[in-house]
Amino acid sequence: MKFRLWITCLILSLGVPALARAAGEWTIDDRLKFHFAFFVAEEPRDPRPFDMVPPMPVGPGFDPSAPDITNIDLDAICGLGFPFPNRHQPGKFTLYLKFFGFPESLSAFISTKRLIDGFLLHRLPSYPRLRSYLIRRDNLRVKKAFIGPTGYPFTALTPYPPLLIPRHGKVVEGQAFSSQAYFDEHIPFASLYLEPAAPPPPRLTEEETVAWSGMGVLAFHQELLEAYDRVLEPNEGPDGVTHRAFRVPAAAGERTVTILRVPREPMIFTQNWRDLPMPEDPERVFLSARLLLHREEYDLTGDLPPDAAPGSPPFQQATRLRRAQVFEVGSVVRRP
Repeated sequence: MKFRLWITCLILSLGVPALARAAGEWTIDDRLKFHFAFFVAEEPRDPRPFDMVPPMPVGPGFDPSAPDITNIDLDAICGLGFPFPNRHQPGKFTLYLKFFGFPESLSAFISTKRLIDGFLLHRLPSYPRLRSYLIRRDNLRVKKAFIGPTGYPFTALTPYPPLLIPRHGKVVEGQAFSSQAYFDEHIPFASLYLEPAAPPPPRLTEEETVAWSGMGVLAFHQELLEAYDRVLEPNEGPDGVTHRAFRVPAAAGERTVTILRVPREPMIFTQNWRDLPMPEDPERVFLSARLLLHREEYDLTGDLPPDAAPGSPPFQQATRLRRAQVFEVGSVVRRP
């Protein structure tokens, strides 16, 4: 009875720091691995200068010509802050995703380090555990993103675009990139899936099981905010009711400013998890929680007041967005 009462209180007051600590530490969901989302606005016309990465089966009914994820409305995901070019036609365009292995020609160490450093995840007390997992190539996946009309008929004659890595680097808009830098510059988001380290209490209802599965995300959220509060200055913006914002100091001599935004509460899908199937097993595995960390890097085009809030007129007048990236932390619930 005490476990059921505790979980009921959890559902009513999700996100309270004490509850995250009560769940214990988080652990990585090794069955889902870590995902880099790769996206190029225009597919290469000539594949000869590229190495082709083979697709990776992730669930039942694998089709090398078809996407693995087909239920992401482009307008909706852009509304969540994912940095994709929006067409502003709800329901008309889909963000498709297909899984591939991490390219053999690239360094897993460099790609993961750039991502971790960008979000200051090396400041987490649990960083050594996270780092030791991410630098192993077999723990990494790439989900190639493609924007197309909703319901597009992928077939053997019109297959999903391949994952192509330039063999000898690539020049983009006059700037030369190594193969490694080209890949790392085209990662709009990455996904890490967690579980609570503690085993679930016995005799939970279905809704309580969903809530418990998200406790790893809550624990990570609490650990992250504590780390940011230790090393960064808060810089709240117009969305301060829903998000906390932090300004990252620029390196000496750089005319840039970086903002990290963290939701005040993760999303826990205790009511609509059935509508969020995962490609690993759409009949049994469902998204149960999500935390979206946002990183925005700006070039300074004028004098930026120290207290200028992100998104405010003084901030917008003195900056130009260079790059945006999302770090997605999620959890799933698995049905028997």
